[in-house]
Amino acid sequence: MLNGNRFISCVAAVVLGMFVLPNTALSQDPSMPLQQLDLPRFYFDALSFATRQQDTSRLDVYIELPYELLSFTKDGDVLRANLEITMDLSDSLGNLVNEQLWTEKIETKNYDESVSGHIGKVCQKSFLVSPGVYKTAVQVRDAETKTSRHISRTVIVRKFDPGALRISDLLLVNHLERGPERTVVIPNISGNIGTKRDSFYIFFEAYRNGVTDSAKFLLTVHTVKGEIVERDSLLRSLGNAGNACFMKVDCSKLSAGGYIAEVQGWSVDTSSPSVIRQGTAIASHTFTIRWKGLPPTVTDLDLAIDELQYIADKDVIQAMKGETTEKRRQMFLDFWKKRDPTPNTEANELMEEYYQRVDYANKTFSHYTDGWKTDRGMVYIIFGVPSNVERHPFDMDSKPYEVWTYYELNRQFVFIDATGFGDYRLQNPIWDTWRTGYR
Repeated sequence: MLNGNRFISCVAAVVLGMFVLPNTALSQDPSMPLQQLDLPRFYFDALSFATRQQDTSRLDVYIELPYELLSFTKDGDVLRANLEITMDLSDSLGNLVNEQLWTEKIETKNYDESVSGHIGKVCQKSFLVSPGVYKTAVQVRDAETKTSRHISRTVIVRKFDPGALRISDLLLVNHLERGPERTVVIPNISGNIGTKRDSFYIFFEAYRNGVTDSAKFLLTVHTVKGEIVERDSLLRSLGNAGNACFMKVDCSKLSAGGYIAEVQGWSVDTSSPSVIRQGTAIASHTFTIRWKGLPPTVTDLDLAIDELQYIADKDVIQAMKGETTEKRRQMFLDFWKKRDPTPNTEANELMEEYYQRVDYANKTFSHYTDGWKTDRGMVYIIFGVPSNVERHPFDMDSKPYEVWTYYELNRQFVFIDATGFGDYRLQNPIWDTWRTGYR
């Protein structure tokens, strides 16, 4: 991650000649302390599976740690990283149900792997719990740097009715290796699928209802807007235990963006497979088709181009939007390649930092418009985390307002909510000449 002031200097270099920016944004010391975003850099997923006990389900929790997150130290010809992982499971009342602590040792002999964001370690732990709503908290601590990262998420542990056909939650598969005696599954926890892949698999377990021994499954892939883009079906005989099922998603014709994979299952009569016996089992999982070189938070290229308005001239943005999809993608990557602070590495830290800030703004400042379009979002994207925030939502003699102070930059921004509906506007503009696109 870039130093906060170095990021501002890079942004200033991008827009120099377009805006009249404060000199403080152009002359910061790159050695100033890091301003970190409160965004996790590892991935997490939690899936429910049935057990033989009627009132108990199994919750499998997965953690994926990209190597670029880790601090490797050299030991001879081996690079090693050591992690301490804590995982807590609490019920809806906040009571600790289970806690697991363990260490992970990761080794590689390849330096390029040790700094890669596309290679990682997948960890998995299981909990046997009653069906219900839980909060899962995961902390990953680097034993070398002593830095920690956290993810907390509410998860639903499903109840599996033994009198009906049941299917587990869906697991995205990164790599599948079928052998004569066993099948090796490497899961995809991030949900990011590269555009160079023609297909990938979805894994789930199916459980018979005790009456019929076969089931038909329908896989449907649709966009976030509901447009169906892919279908597949599977007829499967079922044993008494959990039955491993794999269904293939053809993604060769899918464009970059977000999708939802949904699996439905019905019990069928094997003598007449077209006859559905009873019930519908259903589960779904989201995934994202990503172009290589784009940050995980960028799922819509057209939107990512619009979001450049704080650092790109509107003519550059319009030129990108007027091209074909592939040409538009290449122009976008070229725009960032020219501004890559470390061109000899795989990652473009400036681009990743910029879109992490956009993502944070969307999650934090959205109301009736996207967070990145708001004044607070704009300031956050350009200047990063404030040194101090004063909030005054209920002062008697004034409208709600906030004061953001950046001590290192000697800058202060005042936002006023004149309407009372959370629409905080800057009291004074950042610059005198506004030449970005529409907001």
